[in-house]
Amino acid sequence: MITTDQYAASIVEKYRVIPDTNSTSHRAADEVLPLLKQWGKQHLLGLTLSGAYVKNTAITLSSHVDILIALSPVPGMEMKNIFWSLFEYLTDRDLRPRTHDVSIRLLNKGFSVDLIPAYRDRETSGTALFHKRTGNAIHTDVARHIHLIANSGRQQEICALKIWRERMSLDFPSLYLELVVLRALGSERFGQLADNILAVLRYLSTRFEQAVIPDPANSDNILSSDLSADDKKGIAKAARDALYDENWKKILW
Repeated sequence: MITTDQYAASIVEKYRVIPDTNSTSHRAADEVLPLLKQWGKQHLLGLTLSGAYVKNTAITLSSHVDILIALSPVPGMEMKNIFWSLFEYLTDRDLRPRTHDVSIRLLNKGFSVDLIPAYRDRETSGTALFHKRTGNAIHTDVARHIHLIANSGRQQEICALKIWRERMSLDFPSLYLELVVLRALGSERFGQLADNILAVLRYLSTRFEQAVIPDPANSDNILSSDLSADDKKGIAKAARDALYDENWKKILW
């Protein structure tokens, strides 16, 4: 009989996207690059794999791979205009893009590729992104996010909570979720996957709604403000229901 740790690990591995230059996810991203170069033209500074894919926290139930599109400022165009310009460009080519908080998602051969247009912030060496939920540009540092999560040692737990989020159809932005997991597990041991998942669910059920979670790259960005009180209440309730039932096949599957 398998242990709860073994069961949880098997579900994480089932859906986890492994970063590899030969992977199908990586190749799906590569196929989009010529299109982005054509769109960005002389303003394009670089195209890099980003987000959950390089943090090793991507799951196949959501985005497979993210591409950060670094741009030099375009005269007369705010980040908002840039974001919608890319959306229109992709729509005009019948690629059926869908918008998310800071990204535009394409489906390529069954793989979800999230495109993140960004201005390179010369003053801070960070990035400016358009945040669709607020309608404003946000100044942050994507590289710092990647370093923090990729070196946290909590990628398994993060993937597990992302699987749970998708199964519960919860609105819970990925960076916000990742930082909540790190906070919830601040004093928990490594290498106890099932216990740590339950620890995160306990945090979500009791402390999450009141917790203030800032962007580690810019304390002016309060990530916990991205969700309404009702959204947070729904996440807390789902966590309480999971703890009450404590049936692992209903938490992760």
